[in-house]
Amino acid sequence: MPKKIEKPVQTVYARKHKNNRKGTYKIVRDAYKMDGREHMVNTSEKLTAVRQIMAEHNIAALVVPSADPHQSEYVTGHWQARAWLTGFTGSAGVAVVTEDRAILWTDFRYWIQALSQIRDTEFTLFKSGEPEIPEFHDWIFENVSPRDVVAIDGQVITGNQEKKYKNLWDRRQISLRTDLDLIGSVWQNRPPLPVTKAWDFSTRFSGQSRVEKMAKITEAMAASDARWYVMAGLEDIAWTCNLRGSDVPNNPVNIAFALLGLEQTQLFIHPAKVDTDLAAVLAADGIQIADYHDMYTALEKLPDQDGVLLDPDMVSAALCAAINPACRIIEKPGPATRFKAVKNDTQIHHLRDTAVKDGVAVTRFLHWLATRNPHEPVCETSAAQKLLELRSRQTDFVDNSFAPIMAYEDHSAMCHYCATSETDVQIRNGGMFLTDSGGNYLTGTTDITRTICLGSPTPQQIQDYTLVLKGHIAVATAFFPKGTKGFQIDTLARQFLWQHGMNFGHGTGHGVGFFLCVHEGPARISPHPVDVALEPGMLLTNEPGLYREGEYGIRLENMILVTAEKQTPFGMFLAFENMTLCHFEKELMDTSLLTKAEIDWINQYHHKVFDSLGPHLDTNVRSWLEARTDPL
Repeated sequence: MPKKIEKPVQTVYARKHKNNRKGTYKIVRDAYKMDGREHMVNTSEKLTAVRQIMAEHNIAALVVPSADPHQSEYVTGHWQARAWLTGFTGSAGVAVVTEDRAILWTDFRYWIQALSQIRDTEFTLFKSGEPEIPEFHDWIFENVSPRDVVAIDGQVITGNQEKKYKNLWDRRQISLRTDLDLIGSVWQNRPPLPVTKAWDFSTRFSGQSRVEKMAKITEAMAASDARWYVMAGLEDIAWTCNLRGSDVPNNPVNIAFALLGLEQTQLFIHPAKVDTDLAAVLAADGIQIADYHDMYTALEKLPDQDGVLLDPDMVSAALCAAINPACRIIEKPGPATRFKAVKNDTQIHHLRDTAVKDGVAVTRFLHWLATRNPHEPVCETSAAQKLLELRSRQTDFVDNSFAPIMAYEDHSAMCHYCATSETDVQIRNGGMFLTDSGGNYLTGTTDITRTICLGSPTPQQIQDYTLVLKGHIAVATAFFPKGTKGFQIDTLARQFLWQHGMNFGHGTGHGVGFFLCVHEGPARISPHPVDVALEPGMLLTNEPGLYREGEYGIRLENMILVTAEKQTPFGMFLAFENMTLCHFEKELMDTSLLTKAEIDWINQYHHKVFDSLGPHLDTNVRSWLEARTDPL
């Protein structure tokens, strides 16, 4: 079992998908790096090469999403085609290229970053969500001529997306091709698919064996009259098979597909990732190893009339097309996704311990930041390294759970800012600083955000912080009936900002995996009406915020666990247990805006933080924390 995530090996693993075509067009030289943080170069040359190959295939518009064949949020360098083409390195966005236009769509979290990174290129930014800004598929509907052809790589869009676009564009006789990877034909030095070792994740941490999990899944399959279950989500496969790896930065997963049957299961993965001993263990538990690319052939060979369960929002259009057309397709959310979201007692026990370990690391970091030598320069990137060092001292720590956000002053107004060598700034003794980070431990995944003031806060900063904190407390103390959805909780976080005519553009919370991906479905706390009820055992975040472009941003994030609280004559009522241990900033609180109940909650929370973390801290850090957790 590794103590540190293994870094991807630079081994070329050529794709064998039947629709892959080798390009013969001009190759564009670039300086793209696997971590996706460096600016792209030669964008105009790339567009020229892409348009040349589009013309050869009679393609009027090329759509390049931010996705891989597994619909991962964070994709390995091999699949970062949109970043390669545009120079924009954020995790979400869509590019569209036509003969005379190049457009990038991205959401609120990345508008500032995107404008900076596509500056001086042909790309124009369309701000998704803004009034009068059409989504890319609507723009194509209005701007591409009838009988023209649009291309999207079918490996990186889902079955449902393909249906949606076809249904829309058919109304104007616009055709869709999903059998071309045009970017791959002109992308020189494309990062290869990584080949890192898969390893067995002990039931001491997972709390359930792979045999138990597969039995539960096959029971759900049988209830849906399915003999086969197509799994494409990397975290679903990792959870089901009790496997972990390091193919994707900060996400302990292996690039793989799985095909679960009522009587047999196949794991499609690069064979070099699974050593002989692990293969034997998996075989003993009913899992056979096959080559990653053989998934397509296996789907083609499924028996006629067999029921095949798949989630069309997760399985790619290319995989859907590969399934024997004589099979019965059963479209519904995959059972593994639902089961994974509810943590078992073993995991919850570990998560409580992990909260202490992570709280100690973050508290030591905040103490270091507040008491550092003013003559010793500290910048955003060195601050990130310091926090990683402090987390690394904790038992069972493996790696960051995502690239940390260390955002000083106006950088903190960018929700998903990530410092690079080009944007890094020195952290001075003054101004607002936002730190959003997390750790992946064998004992669980963490995600925490705190905002501090390194000088004397202004009245506006104090008011903003207090209003965000009030929203955080409203969610933390929510008491709600079983069956409540996340969008019903979301309003609680925004109500105090709304009263002042303010809001924030991201969701209030997301699910969190267990030593897996920091963003996990299916539940979330968001204005989007996701039809998934909150259940006891679900782990989510509570992270309202406020952002003033060009000035500062504030976000306060804890992880929360859904618990069964009380049975009443009106049914079962649920609540949240706070799972994060770290103080809030009293000097940024306007107590005149806080109710007695809110002040009591802060005092009780701070008491728990000090009692939980104090015994693990050195005397100077403990004294510093004690002052910050004294009652209001």
